[in-house]
Amino acid sequence: MRGTQRGNREEQVWQEVLSDSRQTASSEPHPCLPTSRLDVHTGPGELDRMDTLRRSLSRWKRYHIKVHLADEDLMMPLTVKPRDTVMDLRALLVREGVTSWKKSFYYNSRQLEEHETLKEANIQNGSVLLLVSNTSAGSLPEVVSSSGSWT
Repeated sequence: MRGTQRGNREEQVWQEVLSDSRQTASSEPHPCLPTSRLDVHTGPGELDRMDTLRRSLSRWKRYHIKVHLADEDLMMPLTVKPRDTVMDLRALLVREGVTSWKKSFYYNSRQLEEHETLKEANIQNGSVLLLVSNTSAGSLPEVVSSSGSWT
């Protein structure tokens, strides 16, 4: 009973606000209604909250990258997160049946460190990483172009 009274009261207040805003045809808005879209979205600290939200949504972001297995001449597509490390990439490859033991990852002619995240390495959606065995890594600068693709 009490919930229906509250619901009826809320509905009554909204009806009053709407009828007041319809009756006043002047340019002065009702004090309860926002005057513009900016009043609704931006207030003190609102930009900080939006930035926090943007950062928290980045953990749901996924990149579709490819790993070029130079020894097998094979391209392996992977779906990864920006916070994944090179060690996480190795684990994904093992799940796919590819061993990365004694092999190094390269991106833009630079060897990636084991604890480096994909975001730190500036790897983005659509990037191609090169996985080369350590014995043939000495000839890498001629193999990989600056865009991350192989020549």
